[in-house]
Amino acid sequence: MDTSSLVFQLGLSLAIGLLVGTERHWRDRADAPGARTAGIRTFGITGLLGGLTGAVAQAGAAAFPSAPAMLAGAVFLAFSAVFGLFKWREAQEEHDFSVTTVIAGQATLLLGCLAVLGDPATAGAAAIALTLLLAGRETLHAFVARLTWPELRSAVFLLAMAFIVLPLLPDRTVDPFDAVNPAEIWVFAIALAGVSFVGYVAERIFGASRGPLIAGIAGGLVSSTAVALTAARDSAAGPLPVHTIAAGALAASAVSVTRGIVLVMLFAPAMLSTLLPALAGITVVITAAAVVCSMMTVAAPDAAASADRSRPGAENPFEIGSVVKLAAIIAFATVAARVAAATFGDQGTVAVSVIMGLVDIDSVILSITRLSDAALSAGTRELSILAAIATNILAKMAYSLALGSRRYGLLIAAVSLASLVAGALVAAVTLV
Repeated sequence: MDTSSLVFQLGLSLAIGLLVGTERHWRDRADAPGARTAGIRTFGITGLLGGLTGAVAQAGAAAFPSAPAMLAGAVFLAFSAVFGLFKWREAQEEHDFSVTTVIAGQATLLLGCLAVLGDPATAGAAAIALTLLLAGRETLHAFVARLTWPELRSAVFLLAMAFIVLPLLPDRTVDPFDAVNPAEIWVFAIALAGVSFVGYVAERIFGASRGPLIAGIAGGLVSSTAVALTAARDSAAGPLPVHTIAAGALAASAVSVTRGIVLVMLFAPAMLSTLLPALAGITVVITAAAVVCSMMTVAAPDAAASADRSRPGAENPFEIGSVVKLAAIIAFATVAARVAAATFGDQGTVAVSVIMGLVDIDSVILSITRLSDAALSAGTRELSILAAIATNILAKMAYSLALGSRRYGLLIAAVSLASLVAGALVAAVTLV
């Protein structure tokens, strides 16, 4: 056994106990000495006890291969019995029903043992995570107190999608066109549902009352088209300033294009060098316009209500029905792109992308990135994605002109056209 290595591991075991013990002692720092079951010294000794248990077990492992498990189990049971008894006496005295300190003590013992028998880095990282969890009691309790049933249900659905449904789906194409891979499509749906959930949480944390930009950003993570439709109707129906409503709609559109960049980066990084200049030009113009509109907004008592209305589904992170519908749209777009490429070649693929772009660009990007370069001419995949994004921007401009007030429609149209021109100019300059 390497002495220097063992000294380091035992030192880490002691450090783990002291780290957890510091948090436990600090929480009960007002108590008199001897009035608490365990403080910094007890937890420090507990971590060291775990390390010594691991060292002794390791020394006898050569003669008795089962010695580490047996000794660690015996020490753990004895420690739990003694520690639990003293904590029970304290709980009886203070009428405290929390078992957190007992569990923390058991975890500290095991982590000290892991630092010697297992991976020291993992033991240290787990100890830090344990301490953060213990120290975050008030924050976690406050979070749970504010948690609503739709939020909890959505979080459970998201976890079930990732860890229950996904492993059950076949990871191979299942259609005659060799295009639909259920596992891949479900991964895309999980990613987009997760982004929607993060956007919802961000809005809950920062609050829509801080401005339409935050609500528009959160809405753009769900559907920028839905935001555009809602904002256009609001501009025609209410006395709210045009710039207030436009800020949220433009922010949602900027987030939508940015999300497209991220999807390309994740699923087709080789295309990024070609697409990034144009998409960056579009995003910069729309983002700048959103910021200007937000700065021009006149503060009004009903501005917060407008921000809430500009974010569809603000009362719920996402619905499972919407996720299933999204997966179906992605599957349809994938098949349509594959059939169009096989039947009509490049022109068919671009045409399908334009049609799908009227409603959604994510499904187009995800389906186009799955097509092989051999199925299309050089640059067709990039052109299809750009066509879908341009069509989506023009469609939202048309919705704004048709459904919104005259001033609102003209404002959105001016920004939309300027962004497309900027994207084309940047692409022309950088790609020539």
